[in-house]
Amino acid sequence: MSIPGLGQIPVQAAVSSTRTISLRPAWEWRFQVPAGGSITVKVLSGTAEKDGVELPLRNAYTFSGIKSKILTWHGCELEVEGRCDRDSVAEYPNPVANPATSHINLHARLSDMRVDATRQRREGPRVLVVGPPNSGKTTLVKTLTSYATRQGYQVITVNADPREGMLSLAGTLSASVFATVMDPEAVDGWGSTPTSGPSTVPVKLPMVFHYGRESPEEDEDFYRELVARLAGAVSGRLSEDEEVRGSGVIVDSMGISEGGQVGMDLVAHIVDEFSINIVVVIGSPKIHADLTTRFASEKTSLGEQIQVVALDKSDGVVERDEAFLQHSREAVIKEYFFGDAKRTLSPQIQQVDFDALTIYKLADYSPDEKQSLVTEEPSSLMQHWTFAVMNASVRDSPDVVRAASVLGFVYVADVDEDRRKIKILAPVSGRLGDRPLVWGRWPEPYINLLG
Repeated sequence: MSIPGLGQIPVQAAVSSTRTISLRPAWEWRFQVPAGGSITVKVLSGTAEKDGVELPLRNAYTFSGIKSKILTWHGCELEVEGRCDRDSVAEYPNPVANPATSHINLHARLSDMRVDATRQRREGPRVLVVGPPNSGKTTLVKTLTSYATRQGYQVITVNADPREGMLSLAGTLSASVFATVMDPEAVDGWGSTPTSGPSTVPVKLPMVFHYGRESPEEDEDFYRELVARLAGAVSGRLSEDEEVRGSGVIVDSMGISEGGQVGMDLVAHIVDEFSINIVVVIGSPKIHADLTTRFASEKTSLGEQIQVVALDKSDGVVERDEAFLQHSREAVIKEYFFGDAKRTLSPQIQQVDFDALTIYKLADYSPDEKQSLVTEEPSSLMQHWTFAVMNASVRDSPDVVRAASVLGFVYVADVDEDRRKIKILAPVSGRLGDRPLVWGRWPEPYINLLG
């Protein structure tokens, strides 16, 4: 093609966005994909894993809105299609130099304890992972959980951090038996949540409690109560299921600051309720020293010593700012109602009369009074919020409702105050008036799911 006066215009060759990355043993490929963008990764040769989940050869994995890494212990070749915000290869001279080796060693130690526990028909290791915010706690919990399932164990994994959501939405505490592989593509990194559609990865069925606030310190008493209820459910499962009993428990805690007394007290409460016998501290010698001193003379309810183990923070851990966390929370909500690229869900839209619903809202915080619930008339302020559907009766008292487990979640799409109608999006059809709904105070709504 030519234009008079300009001459021939060269044809631009198409630029391929596909590249190959070669990793030697114990190297890592670290990558960040922005919200709205995506990449597809295949393992062409060798072996590789993400958060402990092995990635089979030639399987295409799509990642979006994520900051993560792929690790190889024996060397591999990756094919990456798409563009990252940022990516790099972390090179180590030998496996021992990679901090992830300490994760393997910790897993081996836990595995030996599981073998002994199974043989003696007693409870396996109960592990609590603690550390400052953004120290890699959740990544370690995922990795230890995945390694356990790959060996055939059925470990109970617990999320005690309301800022995160494990098989649930943010603002909740949850626990689930992990007997099958996790889904590395899931937006929360754990796997498929219970919804109304099929899944290529076996769905996990968590026990969920609704906290409704961002920090455990905002309502210590209620947080302690929910931890106790969650621990009671875990203890019941351990006593009923021999395979689960020998596999043990792994708990992911909230981030705590060095020298923060309230955070340390809440950690001690988790240790007591779950009979934790191994506390893993990531990235903080001070927290490790404080907890070592605190638990030096204490024993679990089973008469065991409480061991406090220190691990270095991986240099691959990146800061997750509020904008990134907000996007992650939005992505989990969207997946809960609409599914993902591999599984499309069809949520139900219902128009409900105001009088047909029983809605509770968390009462305003007062340090002098016990937190409870107050009934709330539907209003436009509820638009775009997600409500918890409680496993309770509308005739139960507010205190009973608040401490009940969660059946699921619904989304408030629109509120017509003149007609006294509220439009609600639910994952499945069914009457909503039979169960009380709870409106939390966090996370605040950011998205309009229906446009």
